[in-house]
Amino acid sequence: MTNLKKLVVGVSMALAAGTAAANSKQADDDSLLVVFKASATKEQRLDLISNAGGTLRALDNRGRDMAMRNIADGRIAKVNVRNAKQRDALIKRLSNHPLVDVAEPNYIISINDTKSSDFNILATPDDPAFGDMWALENTGQSGGTPGVDIDARPAWDITTGDSTIVIGVIDSGVDYTHPDLAGNMWVNPGEVCDNGQDDDGNGVVDDCYGYSAVNSNGDPMDENGHGTHVAGTIGASSNNGEGVTGVNWDVEIVGCQFLDASGSGSTAAAIECIDYMTNLKVNHGVNLVATNNSWGGGAYSESLRTAISDSIDEGIMFVSAAGNDGIDSDVTASYPGGYDLDGIVNVANTTRTDSMAASSTYGAVSVDLGAPGTEILSTYLNGGYATASGTSMASPHVAGVAGLVWSIAPHLTVAEVKQILMDSGESNPALAGKTVSGNRLNALSALEAADPDPAYRLTLSPVSQEIVAGDNATLTLDVGSIADWSGAVDLTVSSEPQLDVSLSSDQAQNGESVDVQVATTEDTAWGEYAITVNGTDVETGEMTRDVSASVYVLPQGLSEFYYDDAAGVDIPDDDSNGITRVINVPDTGVVFGADVSVDITHTWRGDLIVTLTSPEGTEHVLHDRTGGSEDDLVQSWSLDSFNGEDMTGDWTLNVSDNAGADTGVLNHWSLTLTAVEEDDGLPDAPVAGFEADAADLTVSFTNTSTDSDGDIESYFWEFGDGSTSTEANPVYAYSQEGTYDVTLTVTDATELSDTVTQSVTVSLTDIELDVYRSRLLRSGTALVDLRWSGAAGDVDLYRNGEFVETLSNSGRVRDRFDSDGSDVVYKLCEAGTEACDSVTVSF
Repeated sequence: MTNLKKLVVGVSMALAAGTAAANSKQADDDSLLVVFKASATKEQRLDLISNAGGTLRALDNRGRDMAMRNIADGRIAKVNVRNAKQRDALIKRLSNHPLVDVAEPNYIISINDTKSSDFNILATPDDPAFGDMWALENTGQSGGTPGVDIDARPAWDITTGDSTIVIGVIDSGVDYTHPDLAGNMWVNPGEVCDNGQDDDGNGVVDDCYGYSAVNSNGDPMDENGHGTHVAGTIGASSNNGEGVTGVNWDVEIVGCQFLDASGSGSTAAAIECIDYMTNLKVNHGVNLVATNNSWGGGAYSESLRTAISDSIDEGIMFVSAAGNDGIDSDVTASYPGGYDLDGIVNVANTTRTDSMAASSTYGAVSVDLGAPGTEILSTYLNGGYATASGTSMASPHVAGVAGLVWSIAPHLTVAEVKQILMDSGESNPALAGKTVSGNRLNALSALEAADPDPAYRLTLSPVSQEIVAGDNATLTLDVGSIADWSGAVDLTVSSEPQLDVSLSSDQAQNGESVDVQVATTEDTAWGEYAITVNGTDVETGEMTRDVSASVYVLPQGLSEFYYDDAAGVDIPDDDSNGITRVINVPDTGVVFGADVSVDITHTWRGDLIVTLTSPEGTEHVLHDRTGGSEDDLVQSWSLDSFNGEDMTGDWTLNVSDNAGADTGVLNHWSLTLTAVEEDDGLPDAPVAGFEADAADLTVSFTNTSTDSDGDIESYFWEFGDGSTSTEANPVYAYSQEGTYDVTLTVTDATELSDTVTQSVTVSLTDIELDVYRSRLLRSGTALVDLRWSGAAGDVDLYRNGEFVETLSNSGRVRDRFDSDGSDVVYKLCEAGTEACDSVTVSF
C-alpha cells in the first residue's frame, strides 16, 4: 500500500440535492460574441463593428477572427467594447442586422467543481498508488463496495491504449513537466520548441504542448491544478515508478488553458480552445479523438454550441462534466453538457459505494451516464498528487475509456463510441431515471462491445415512471443479441427498498420480452424504488447481466391547490434586483409536484431572469436570459424541485430585467401545488441530534436523535477528518488538535432521513519545553538537559526534525550527541500527534 501523507484537508463541495439553486449567469463586461452571416466580407465585418462602437481582434485576409477561424467557417468573432452598457446595446443592435446570425454575451465560465482549496493535496508517494485508486479497482478500500469500479484491470488485459491517439484537455492547462504526465504529453512534431517562431503555421508560436487562450500563446502550463488532475485521470504514465495510474496508459495529452489561476474563463476563450483542437485534427493530421471539458456555468450560447457542433462533425467527441448543483438539468439546463448534440457525452458523478453523489447534476434526457468522481486520486501541480471530487473527476474516466475503445476499433465514429460507452456500462439503480442510459461506466464491457464476443443484452423500459400507492406498474424486459448470440437467459428480479415484484417468465430467449410486475399497497411508503432484473446465460451459467429502472411511488390522497396573482406590475429596466411577488399558501401539506405559469409582456425576453423560491428556501431558476429578441414570456413549467417540502408559507417569484432599453410588465402568474395533507398518514422523518464529550483528542458521541415512528434503522457519522462510523454512539480518537465539523445522518425504516452538523473542538494539555542546561565538550560531544511539563502521556523527542526516541512522561531527559557547535532545534510532542512545543539550543 502506498504511504500517502495528507498535507491539506479539502473542503467538501457537496450540495444537498434539491436545495441547490442555479446562479444568474455572469458575462464579461468588456466583450461579446458575434456569429456573422456566411456572406459577410472582411470589410463589411470591420465597418459594421466599428460603426457600432466595438472593435474586432486580429483578422486574417478573409475577415476571420484569427483565434476562431477553424470552426463555423470562421464566422464566430469576439468583439471588444468599453463597458457592460455598451455591450448590451451592441447585442441588441447587431441581433437585428442582416449580416449577423447571432450576437450574445461572452459568458463567464468556471471550473465545474473543485476550487484549489478543495483538493486534498498529497505528498509525492514512494510507490505507485494504484491501490488507492478505487475507481480503477475497488477492493473495498476506505469503506467502498468491492467491485464498484470501471473494471480497469481486466480491461488492460485487452489494451492499454495507443500512443497515436490524442485526447485534448480543455481546462486550466496541464503541468506538462509532471513526472507522471511528461511521458504521455503530446509534443507538436511540427514545432521547434522555444525558437520564437510559428514553425507549423497554425497561428501559434512555440505550441509544443498545446495552447493558452488565457495568455494567447503556446504555453498551456497549469496554474490552478484542476486541468492537471483531469489529465492524470485520463492518461498518467503507468509502470513508471511514479504515483498514479491513468485510465489510458498509452495515449497522448494535449492541453489548452482557458481557465486562469482562479479557475475562471470566458465562452470566447473556450471557443478558442475548441478551435485549436479542431485545427490540429483537420489541418495538421493529429489523431485527436476526444476532448475533456470539466467546466461550465454560462448560459446558453449559440456561438459555443456551434463551435462544439463543428468539432464533433470533424470526429472529436466532446466529453463534459454534468455539473455539481444537485439539480435536474432537464428542467434547469446546465451547459455545455446540456446542448442537444449527439457527440456530447455528459457525465454524472458516482461514489465508491455506487450511489450518485448528492451534488451531481442529473437528467434523464440530458445526462448520458455516470462514472466515478468522488475522492479521486490524480496528479497535481509541482509534481504532486491530490484527491478531489465532482463531475470534473468523473468525465475524464469516460474520456480515457473512449481512448481505449478507439485503440482497438479506430474505425468507429463518435456516435458509435458514445453508444458503446452508454450501453456497455453497469446498470445502476441510482442512475436509473436520472440518466439516459441508467448505467455507470465500465471499461471492460466497453472494449468487449467494441470488439464483441457473442453475448446478450437486457433492456428494461420505461426507465422511470410514477404511480400512486395502491396501484401497480408494468415494465417490459427485452432480451437482445450481440454478435449473433443465440441462447436463453435465466431471470430474477429484485427491488430496493423492497417491493412486491415478479416476472411473467423466469427465462427468455433472444428477441423475447418479459413483463415485470410491480405491486404496491395503500401503505407503501412514498419515494423512489429501484427495480433490477438479473440475467444469467443458461448454457454457460456464467455470463451475467443486469438492468435497472425506477418506480416513484406517490402517496394516496394527493390533491391540487391552485393560487394566482394578477400582478400587473412594471418590471424595472436594467435592474438585477427586479420585482418580487409573493403568493402566501395557507394550506398545509407536503408537496409532490408544482406547476408554475407566468404571463409577461416584454419587448426582449432575453433580458429576463425569473426564479421561484419555496417557503423552505429552495430556489428554482425558471428562465435565464434565453430567447434573445423575441417578445413576451408566456410559459409554464412542471417542477419536482420542491418534492417533500412543506407547502405552507410564502412562495416567491422574482422577475428581473438585466439589460437596458427594453421594458415589460408581469401581468399574471399562478402556482398549482400537488400535495397530500399532513394528516393523511405520511410517515414522519426522524430528527437527528447528538451530544459530544471530548477528553483530550478522544470524543464520546451520544446519539439524541428522535423519530415519532420509533424506527430509526441506520446511523452515519462523518467526523470531519475523512473518517466515518455507522455505530449509534461511537467513541472516536482524532490524530490532531483542532475544530472539526461532525455530521450525523439518521435514516428510518421508510427511507426518510435527517442530518445535523455540529463543531467539535479537541485539544491536548499544552506541553512546555525548556532547556535546563547545555554544554559542548572539547571532544565534540554535546550534552543537553531538557525539562518539560503539561504532557498527558508518553512523548516523542525530535532533534533538528529527526526523531530521537519516545519517552515516558518523566518531565526530563538528557540528550548526548556529536556536534560541531551549530544551533540545535528540539521538538517535543504528545506521542503520535502534532501537539508539540519546541526550543532552540545555542552552544
